[in-house]
Amino acid sequence: MLLDPRLRAQLERLALGVRGRVTAQWAGRHSSTRLGESLDFADYRPYQPGDDYRRIDHNLRARLGIVMVRQFEAEQELPLDIVVDLSGSMEMHDKATSARTLAAMVAYMGLASGDRVRLWAVPGDGVRTEIQGPAGRHLAAWPLLESWLESRPAGGGASLRPLGRRLAASGGAVVLVSDLLVEEWRGVLDGLAPTAGGLVLHVLSRQELYPPLAGDLDLVDSETGTRLAVSMSEEAVRNYQKAVEDFALEASRRSRRAGLDYLLVEAGPDAAERALEGLARREVVR
Repeated sequence: MLLDPRLRAQLERLALGVRGRVTAQWAGRHSSTRLGESLDFADYRPYQPGDDYRRIDHNLRARLGIVMVRQFEAEQELPLDIVVDLSGSMEMHDKATSARTLAAMVAYMGLASGDRVRLWAVPGDGVRTEIQGPAGRHLAAWPLLESWLESRPAGGGASLRPLGRRLAASGGAVVLVSDLLVEEWRGVLDGLAPTAGGLVLHVLSRQELYPPLAGDLDLVDSETGTRLAVSMSEEAVRNYQKAVEDFALEASRRSRRAGLDYLLVEAGPDAAERALEGLARREVVR
C-alpha cells in the first residue's frame, strides 16, 4: 500500500492547481482555452442569428444601441500526466520508493478531483525510452494505478527528453518526479513550457544533500559505471553542498520559467506528508 487511509482521506479534499489553461475533451474544474458555460464572464461579441437570447446584454444595447452577447469561461477536466523516474540513480538511498509514493499522492488527488490521470515511467522496457501505465478519471481506477506503481522496477539508464517532448503537446499538466540526475535535465524542464503547467517534485536523499563522506573515495556512477576518484576534505564537502544548493536553485528557476511549480523533497518514509505540507503552504494544492 503506497498511501495509508488517513492520507487518502486528506487528499480527497484537495486538488492540484495549474497556472495555464487546459485543452481537453470533457467538462471539469479547470480553466479552458475555449469559451463555455461557467459563471465567469470572459468577453462580448456581436450577436449572430441563432445565439441564445438570454446572453444578450440589454443594458449595453440600451446605452449604445448595439446588440452584444456575453461569453463565459469554459471549465474542463485536467489531463494530468505523471512521470516517475525509476532510473538507476533513483535506486540509491531508496529514492525510488519515495518517488512511487509521491507519484501515487498526486495521482490519487487527481482522481479524486475528476482529472484524467495517466502514469508514465522512465526508463522503458528496453525498446522504448519510457513505458505508459494505466489511466483513469475516477477513484475507481486507483487500485489499478497503485498496483502498477508498486510493480515498476527501478534500475538502468534513462532519458527524460523524448517523453518530455511528447507530453509538451498534450494540452494538459505534467508532474515530474525525479532526482534530475540526467545530463539533459535543463532541456527537459525548458521543453515543458508549452504545457498547461504542472509540478516538479525534485527527490534527493539526505545522503546526497548532506554527504557523510570523508577521506579518499572512489565514486561510481550508478547508471553508467563511470568511476571518479575524489578526496573529501572539509573544503570539498562545503563546495559540494554549495553545488547542490545551486543545482536545486537552478531547477526551481527553470521550472517556474516553464510555468511549473517546484518542490525539493528529501526522500524518506514521510516524503509524501512533507511534500503535501510544502505544496499546501505554496498554495499549489488547495
